[in-house]
Amino acid sequence: MSNAKKTPRQELAERLRGAREYLGLSQDEVAVAMQLSRPSVTLMESGGRKIEATELDRLAKLYRVSVEYLLSGREPEDTEPKQFAFLARAVKGLSESDVQEVARFAEFLKKSPK
Repeated sequence: MSNAKKTPRQELAERLRGAREYLGLSQDEVAVAMQLSRPSVTLMESGGRKIEATELDRLAKLYRVSVEYLLSGREPEDTEPKQFAFLARAVKGLSESDVQEVARFAEFLKKSPK
């Protein structure tokens, strides 16, 4: 492995790939959600394609991270709980009725005595 310093674009590309993989999404799924071709997603994740500000904002929302994190690797002080990413991975692949059942159970837990 080279000791060469990574460019900001390469660092962004790594964070994009890592965020996608953390949520268990495929490049195809991201491409569909972003209305892009899969090769465009591949190029973004390899640093071979510039990313427009609007695309970066949409990717941050899709990955449930901040734009600041994607750009710098740092999260702003007030971020969503880490459980959101876990829950996104946990419900991935469930049917719509199963997801609704998980939501009903979450409501039950919120209302139950602690």
